Amino acid sequence: MYLGFVAALKSERVRSYVSRHWYYHPNAICVWRVFIGLSGILLYFVAGQHAWGILLFTVSAVLDGVDGLIARRCNLITPFGEELDPLCDKLTYLPPMFFFAYMGLIDVRAVWALLIIEACGQFLIRYIIKRFTKFSVAANNFGKIKAVLCFALIIYCALLGDAFQLPDFSAQMLYVCIILSISSSVFKTIPNRFYADILSILNLLCGITGIFLVFQGRYVYTAIAIVAGQIFDLFDGRMAEKHGGTKFGPWLDDIADLVSFGVCPGLLILFKGNLELPSFIFGILYFLAIGFRLWRYLAHDKDDKTLPPGVFNGLPSPAGAMVALGACLFWTNLWMIWAVILLISYLLVSHIRFVHFGRVILRRVPRTFVVIFGFIIVFIIAYLIKTRDPETLGALLLISFLTYLITSSKMIITKGT
Repeated sequence: MYLGFVAALKSERVRSYVSRHWYYHPNAICVWRVFIGLSGILLYFVAGQHAWGILLFTVSAVLDGVDGLIARRCNLITPFGEELDPLCDKLTYLPPMFFFAYMGLIDVRAVWALLIIEACGQFLIRYIIKRFTKFSVAANNFGKIKAVLCFALIIYCALLGDAFQLPDFSAQMLYVCIILSISSSVFKTIPNRFYADILSILNLLCGITGIFLVFQGRYVYTAIAIVAGQIFDLFDGRMAEKHGGTKFGPWLDDIADLVSFGVCPGLLILFKGNLELPSFIFGILYFLAIGFRLWRYLAHDKDDKTLPPGVFNGLPSPAGAMVALGACLFWTNLWMIWAVILLISYLLVSHIRFVHFGRVILRRVPRTFVVIFGFIIVFIIAYLIKTRDPETLGALLLISFLTYLITSSKMIITKGT
């Protein structure tokens, strides 16, 4: 359904038709989807028509993406629409959350906490922003991913309520929704030039958290913390390019990268090898490779005019951390882990070229799919927090790296030709 709108709106004729009819206006669609969502809620909870209820609510969730798509493609963005869209989101997903909470499927207190945070973000913070600043009140990426995750949580709870054989990690999803809601509200009140530094600080905090988790032997949570740090690192550079930054930004970014992608995985390698001599050798080797890679970028590669835009000299440190973590979680054979660490250390210090995931690969992906991609990551993290399965997480990290490696190689070849 959504992809159909994406394809249709590529036509100038369709865009012109949509712009001329009020019932296709994004603000009108916001209202339609609230009524559709509430109708689905009534069918599910009152009439007992669970299948129809889930279907209508799913349609309402899809329309949440359609209204923004039409607004952007048809140049129908309005200040009123920027406020109406998140309000309609809340009117759609909060009522069924309370129903499911009082049915015992999710934590009632957590839902009330989400309601309070959402109300503050929708009314108090937006009022402050409009009254005292010139910042935009439109939903940011945190808010968009949160909305998608909230809609998914409702559908997921509905399936759980129908006794589908699904693992129950609804609580983890709800907590992530709360974190994203807080992040969305906080970032609206901060001057844009600080966005990049804040993301770097969050990356650093993820690395420090990961280090503590290594000492506690909670390796799955360590990897999840570093993956979260990678997400923050993915966007700090883009925020710096888009909104500017501070003079401390590049150094703060590298310190965060060194801790999250160097120190933390290095310690995991050390503990994975039971603190024996080989683990010290390969852990230190990996850390030095990360440190050299970051130093070389600041000292030489950053100003190297021979490097095309968005191309790195050597494997990026987040990718190196991804493989190191994946190897430590997936394999129990230490020699296999040492072999992977040796290979990754070589790639980090090599002059083999890799493209930047955020600045090159991700920019070729439509914005909507980026939000969906973010939702999938959050969904997987929630699942792994629930199951704590190291092999699954390790396999996902290694597969993600191989996907990046193949994509990067193809793009490098394309740039070269």
